[in-house]
Amino acid sequence: MAKYHFPPFLRINRKVNCRKIIEGDEEEIAKANRYMKFNQPKRITGEEYIAETNNCNNFVNRYQYDAYTVIEEEREFPIAFSVLTFKDVDQTERLLRSIYRPHNFYCIHIDNSSSEELHQALRKIANCLSNVFIVSKTEDVIYNHVSRLRADINCMTDLLSKSNNWKYFINLPHQQFPLKTNLEMVKILKIYNGANDIEGITSRLKYYQFKYSYEFINNTLKCIGPKNEKLPYNANIVKGSTYGIFSREFVKYVIYDKKAKAVLKYVEDIESPDEYYWATLNHNEILKAPGRFTGNPEKKPWLATYASWPPRDRCHGKIVREICIYGVGDLNELVSRKELFANKFYPDYQYLAMDCLEEYIHNKTLSPVPFDSFYYRELPFITKS
Repeated sequence: MAKYHFPPFLRINRKVNCRKIIEGDEEEIAKANRYMKFNQPKRITGEEYIAETNNCNNFVNRYQYDAYTVIEEEREFPIAFSVLTFKDVDQTERLLRSIYRPHNFYCIHIDNSSSEELHQALRKIANCLSNVFIVSKTEDVIYNHVSRLRADINCMTDLLSKSNNWKYFINLPHQQFPLKTNLEMVKILKIYNGANDIEGITSRLKYYQFKYSYEFINNTLKCIGPKNEKLPYNANIVKGSTYGIFSREFVKYVIYDKKAKAVLKYVEDIESPDEYYWATLNHNEILKAPGRFTGNPEKKPWLATYASWPPRDRCHGKIVREICIYGVGDLNELVSRKELFANKFYPDYQYLAMDCLEEYIHNKTLSPVPFDSFYYRELPFITKS
């Protein structure tokens, strides 16, 4: 057989050497920091997107939505995504483009209170892509409020009606970015084999969040008294992340099953119900959620997304509300992570971090490396064949 030669490494960003940055080269990282200090990122406005989407063919070609060849393994395993956004049309579009494949499905939720320009720009982008749509019912998403949870459930409902074919659902905020290519995600989710990837925490619970009822009054979430009722079906409260990887059967369960609806009704008036709903459904055997985990939730990995929480985790960027906003110095660790996505990035802070990560995913898509399945096949939560 003829020796296979990988295509030459394609550098998208010409300001710095992203490969050296990803390898942890301190001189190149310092060079990137100097460059960003004196050069602002080039942002694309909503107005520009609105103008460019007047001609959909030109928009698709210019932003390379048709850049990648899709192999049969990917086509046979479509994935559904929701993208929740409230600002930064360019960062939202960039995330969409990074995960876009013509056979997948994408639901975009835009906060009701967001600017009309953001709404118009994203609607026009969606109109240019047949498998991208704006959710049929938008929410005015409020921090720590059930509106955040409803936004994802609204997208779940729409995605079920859009196609009978997609296998998994992944919910994303617009400030995340992928660490894996679409093909790698497919290979991982095939190993999951119907199991959900949902974080579960049973210690370190914040009792004030779920032992009391809350109501949004005068633009503030206020405690209005203790919750007297117990969780339905004698289930135990479990905490986790807003974000997860959900099997199609789990999504159908959320939308149609009476147990899931009863738990939703219970958590609607607690603080941060999105951090309790998915985890509680997935980690209570009595609730019978498809793809659930029956072991100790704190002894299993959670791979939907990686967020760095200093001082427990390292952060070379800056810390905002206790979470790391990634910088170029974080890329060396990020590309070695097993998670599918990283959270979070700001488009106007250490912007070369996202540039180089985009370049890395682009090159890995064009020149796939052998996929190491061993780690994922040994996960304690996957459904064994």
